[in-house]
Amino acid sequence: MSVVIRLSRQGHRHLPFYRIAVADQRKAATGKFLQHIGYYDPAANPPALKVDEASALKWLQVGAQPSDTIRSLFQHQGIMDKFAKIRQGKATAETAGKVVAWKVRKPKIHKKQKEVLAKEAEAAAKAAAAAPAADAAPAA
Repeated sequence: MSVVIRLSRQGHRHLPFYRIAVADQRKAATGKFLQHIGYYDPAANPPALKVDEASALKWLQVGAQPSDTIRSLFQHQGIMDKFAKIRQGKATAETAGKVVAWKVRKPKIHKKQKEVLAKEAEAAAKAAAAAPAADAAPAA
């Protein structure tokens, strides 16, 4: 039996949410799984990723093959580095791996939104410039 670690899609239309699942390669993507070892939410900013590291390392050690996406996610968590050190005999499962921080996505601002924001900033600057002048004038 060939075992793979892959994503199983959950969530609503246009709001994907994935579980990280260990499954038999011959089963359907929505079929039965041997174990769920975490989740991945790409809709969050930065993307949310939670993996049971001990289970992931256990399945990798017994020969489970991660999909390309899972391999990439495990790289972000440092699990693949830790697995490589364990295979080479340089570390144990308790050794900390290197964790790569997610890049925070900047929201897209359209041209019209930029113009509106620039006008609001100008108005705020004028109001701020006018306010100290009014405060400095003596009250009659």
